[in-house]
Order: sequence, then C-alpha cells, then structure tokens
Amino acid sequence: MRSLKSLIFLILFVSLKSLFAQEYEPVRIELPVALESDSYHTILLAKDGLLLFYESNEVGDDGKRKWYFSLVDTALNETWLRYLGLTNGLSFVEERVSGHQVAMIFMEMQTKRNQEIAYEIVTYNVLTEKFSLLGGTFPSKATIADISLMDDKLLMGLNLDDYQADILLFDLSVGGLTSLETGLDGQLLINEMGILSATRSFIVAIKQFDNKRFKGDRFFIFDTNGALRDTLQLPAIFPQYLGRMEFANGRNGSTIVVGTFDREKNGTPNLKEASREEDREAAGLFYLRFGANGFETANYYDFGDFPNIYNALAAEDLMRIRQQQIRSKDKKQTQYISFQFLKPKLIATDSLLLFTAEAYRPQYRVESRIDYDFYGRPIPYTYTVFEGYQFFTSLLVGFNDEGALRWSSDFEIRDLLSFRLEPHVTVYAKNNEIVSAMLQGNSLVSQIIDFNGEITGTPEKQPLALRFANDRLLDANGSVIRFWYGTNFLLSGNQKIANNRLPRQNPRSVFFLQKVAFE
Repeated sequence: MRSLKSLIFLILFVSLKSLFAQEYEPVRIELPVALESDSYHTILLAKDGLLLFYESNEVGDDGKRKWYFSLVDTALNETWLRYLGLTNGLSFVEERVSGHQVAMIFMEMQTKRNQEIAYEIVTYNVLTEKFSLLGGTFPSKATIADISLMDDKLLMGLNLDDYQADILLFDLSVGGLTSLETGLDGQLLINEMGILSATRSFIVAIKQFDNKRFKGDRFFIFDTNGALRDTLQLPAIFPQYLGRMEFANGRNGSTIVVGTFDREKNGTPNLKEASREEDREAAGLFYLRFGANGFETANYYDFGDFPNIYNALAAEDLMRIRQQQIRSKDKKQTQYISFQFLKPKLIATDSLLLFTAEAYRPQYRVESRIDYDFYGRPIPYTYTVFEGYQFFTSLLVGFNDEGALRWSSDFEIRDLLSFRLEPHVTVYAKNNEIVSAMLQGNSLVSQIIDFNGEITGTPEKQPLALRFANDRLLDANGSVIRFWYGTNFLLSGNQKIANNRLPRQNPRSVFFLQKVAFE
C-alpha cells in the first residue's frame, strides 16, 4: 500500500481516465433541499453502507408523523426505502452505533412550562434489517448530557431541573428501562459518558456540588446490566477543575481519562457557571490513570507550555498575547492561553494516545444607530450582533503510555463561521501517520503528520468533482467529512450549484453525499 505521504484524494468514477474532464459522474447522491436546512440525516454503517433518513410532511391516520429511512450501499445506491410513524413534534437528537446495532434518539425540543418531554428511541439491526421502537417521557426541563451504546444496551445521562441527575439504562432487545444509583447526594451535573471496551463497561463522570459550590469529580463504572463495578475519585489535592473529557482502556486493566481543565480566577466555579459548558475556556490538558487499587497518575499541562502552541491561536488571541509580552517586565513569564473546544476525541494506537479537538470563538460585530427623541434630537447608541462561531484550528496532542505529553500540533481551519457547534475536521491514524482533513467550499484540505508530531510534506488542497461538467459551486452549508470504512470517507452537506448548460434547476440547492478514498 502506498504511504500516506503520497496522499491521493481519489474521487471514485466509473472510469478514472477522465478524472478532471468530468465526462463521467462521481459516486455522488444529490437530493433537493434548502441551503440552510438540516432535513437529512445520515448514519455510517461501515461496509454495510449507511442509513439516510428524514422527516416528511405526511401524517398517517394514527396521527403519527412519517419518517422515511433508506439503506444506501457503499456505491451510494439505494437498497430499500421504508417509513416509520413517530409521535408528531419530535426532532432527531443523536445517534450511536455499536456493532450491528443502531440507536437513534428523537425528542420534543420545545414544550410548555413544567410539561414532560416526550421521547422515542428508534433502533435498527443491521443483520436482520429490522426496526424497533420504544418511547416515554422525560421530566420537565430535562436535558440529555450524553449517550453511550454497547451492543443492545443504551446508557443515557439526564441532567434534571434543580441540578439533579438520572442515569438510565435501556435494554433495547426487550424494551426494558432501569435507573442506576450512584449514592451521591447534593447537586449533580453529569459531565461525560463513555465506553471501556476492554472491560465491556460504561463510565460516567459526574460533578458534585454542595450549596452550589463545587465538591469534586466522581467516575462511576457500570457493567452492561447496570451493576456498579467501581467508583473512581481524584485525590483532594488535585489542583485543576476538569472540563471536557474522553475515556480509554490502559495497560493491565487500567482506566485512562484525558481532557481539558479550566483556569479559574476566583477558585472553582459555582453551579450556574459550571452548567454553561459551551462558554467555558480550557487552559490546558490533563491525563489521569486509575488502576485496580484506585488513583495512580495525574499529569496536567498548561497550553502556555505546549510546543508550537502559538501556531494554533486565532489571530486576535495571538495579537493580544504579543502585546502582553511587549508590556511585560518578565519576558520569561508563561502567557495565559485558553481555548473553547468542541467535545474532544481520543484515538488509541499501539504507541500513542491522541487527543484531538476543534477550537472556536464567538464572533460579534458592533453596530451604531441613531434614534431621535420627542424633540427630534439625535441619540446615538451602539449594540453587538452575534455573527456565529469562528472555528480556527483543530488541536492534536500525542501522549505516551505513561501520560507524558510527547508533542502537539494543529490543523488550521480557515474562514469558517457557523451558527452551529458541530465538528468539521476528521482525524485518521494509520501506518504511523495521522491525517487531518476537512471540506472547505468544494475543496478537500488535508495535512499529514507522523507519530513524532512532525508535518510531512505540505498541506494539500484538492478540488472535488461535482456531479456534472460545468457545475460551479456558489455556496455551501454544513459541509463535513467522516471516516466510513477501510480508506474511504464520506463527504456530505448542503450546496448551491450553478450550471448554465442545464435547462432546468439552475441554480440548484442540494444535500449531497460523495465518497472519496485516501490511498
């Protein structure tokens, strides 16, 4: 197999001899949609293809809303099309895939005050190609903190009103539901959940508060039947407040937790501050390891001490830090560097544990207006307008087996402003090389680093073929790239395309799926 250093974005054609002439269509699906819509949803099923589904305008005689589901094979050909009737007013929230089991969560997003929230869980078995459905209600004001799926067991964490929490275990094979006990009192926030595949167990991270002041982090490990296997706790002297995190199995049955920590100016945050996770800023990364006898290792690293960290900063933050350095009397003083991250991801390899997360910052603009009073006198005033979230980098950090930080690198995200907090960059590790890639406009942008954190070659920007010759991209929304199977990836999103040679539908707005391969 070729090295990833000779990366080729192979757009799959019926014939490859006309790759740039576009005489043949790429492997691509287009469905009509409004550019700003998020009507279509896809779930990748590795070599079994993908599920494509959407909410229709049709309501059956039973009052149920029809949702259409289609199985699409790896050549992007539709295998079958079916519909399910779901309670009217539900929206798709999240999905999880485990082996041959798929779980899709639907729930009411808007309810009246103190009204219970209806939910339904749609499951699909890839082997039998059968759907099943179970549903019920959540308490008023409940929010889903996280979801984990292992085979036919679904663990769901709910943060409830008055800062209480509930951990629900669904047995999807029989439709059973169990509420799991932790023994914690006081005010609680479920932080993150995950799967420890080597021990076939779930792990739940919970923050405990007393009188709205932070008390500590607890990690609970449950088996697939809901029995509590272990409770993990940090030593009282641990100095950092933990933020976003992910979990992994370590050597000799150990449990590893890697994530971000916050820097608090006035001690630990109160309960209200802690619950606003999207507003919190990470000041560095931590590495925790728990063994058979409990806590073993804790390492934490300020971003200011990371190698090459200035390359990852947004232009505004870099300018601010440079100005602080110029004014500072202590030139060796470590600068305060922080990021707002999406939910991180851990990638385990034989020699490295890779942490990756996308960084963003809210962007505003200031506008000025003049109003007039009763006598016609001008009254100037200004206000800020939220323009969206500016994504500017994807941070990648390598840890060794002992939790020591070996290197840090970044993948620049250019000119990406979005109103939705969703991932844009995919990270793929194979053969001692790591690829970071994203879809920008109609080009696939990528960068390769080796397992020592060194960039190999130069970043690539490869234009993609559209469906027809003379197609021209006018606008795009929600474009993403995701790992599918083998060396194949799936591109998707909404595009507005012009083609003056088409007699109809010019321009056209479509939701597209397109298959590419890294060789």
